Amino acid sequence: MWDKIINNSYLNYKDNTLSAIIITNLSSNKYIIRRNYLQIIKEKLKILISKIFLNIKKIIRSLLIVYTRHKHHRNDNRFRRHKHRYNNYYYNNVSGSKPKRNRIIKIIARIIIILLIILVVLDNPSYIKQILKILQTSINNISATIQSTITSIQPTINSTWVFQFFSIVNQYRQSTGAPPLQYCPWLDNFAHIRFETMIQNPAISHYGFDQDYNEYLSQYQDFLSVGEEVLYPNGYTPKDYVQYMQSNAPIHWEGLLNSNYMYYGYYIGYGPTYAIIGSCSVTEIPGPNINVPQYLQSHGCSVDIENDTWLVIELSNWCSESSISQLP
Repeated sequence: MWDKIINNSYLNYKDNTLSAIIITNLSSNKYIIRRNYLQIIKEKLKILISKIFLNIKKIIRSLLIVYTRHKHHRNDNRFRRHKHRYNNYYYNNVSGSKPKRNRIIKIIARIIIILLIILVVLDNPSYIKQILKILQTSINNISATIQSTITSIQPTINSTWVFQFFSIVNQYRQSTGAPPLQYCPWLDNFAHIRFETMIQNPAISHYGFDQDYNEYLSQYQDFLSVGEEVLYPNGYTPKDYVQYMQSNAPIHWEGLLNSNYMYYGYYIGYGPTYAIIGSCSVTEIPGPNINVPQYLQSHGCSVDIENDTWLVIELSNWCSESSISQLP
């Protein structure tokens, strides 16, 4: 193909002129040689593409004529010999079959697009790099903005968050006549132990509570009463989460208001838990030793396991005097 195109006098003239430029500057500047060489390739591609465009209609018309005649002859014979079979095939595939003519046009269009892309890249390499750089910068800026927005919307669950949360809880306890809950660091140790146990089997609610109690607190079992709550407050302010519990977790909220408890300890961890996907009528697990995914699925809810922030709270009626800390 290249031999036939080079026979064109216009291309020969341009080719000889560019070649003369290369020979003249061969000993002076290697950079100019490289640039002129690329220029030759670009000009050849331009001429090649222009010739393709000039003849594209003729090529398509010729292909369609040959294909149409062949298809008409073939289908006419097939229809006469296998009429019932042809009809079944047609009705079963009417929505999925594609004429070969469309495929030919698509192939030709793809070739033209590829050639145009090659021409643009050769003609403006620095421009392409600039566009890619701008796109990369934009993507980085968008990612940073999204991350910043998520950080600002979702408060970090830390000790300050917990103290503010229990300050609000104590306001409600006071209205019911219950004593305020006091912070007990001694209970923090048990909350940490419970978190490490529960993440080993997050499918079971409050997994391993009896075993951990018997192992670490059995010496106090004659007078110590402990209640446990596991919350997932990530994304809420303390005030908003109190409102959420009142509306969606009444069992857990009643446990926080229980007047039999006077102390609390907590642990904040990050680990696997079962999350509800989409809407669900169930908003809280009603007790310990419940198979969480089975319970939710039995109520028509879809679940998936994912990592989330755990707030494990241990409530009790007693605390070592040396570790009692009044809530600020």
